[in-house]
Amino acid sequence: MISFNAVRVVARHPTLWMTALGSAAALAPRRWWMRWPFLPIPDPDVVSWRVTTAYGHGEMALVPEDLILYLRWRRKAPL
Repeated sequence: MISFNAVRVVARHPTLWMTALGSAAALAPRRWWMRWPFLPIPDPDVVSWRVTTAYGHGEMALVPEDLILYLRWRRKAPL
């Protein structure tokens, strides 16, 4: 799940806001607006898989610096 801490970290970097929104939209399940809580919240299994591929296990919380580095990389990466 997207934590308040992640939102707070990204809020300090206005140049990454649109990239963060795009990344959140990419992780949102299809037709998220049809299911409660009607928010584009990523599936916990997908988030766990992403954390596992980044850190080696799904138990670790996302490191704020890594989130900013990822968003900077994604902003520069060609789509």
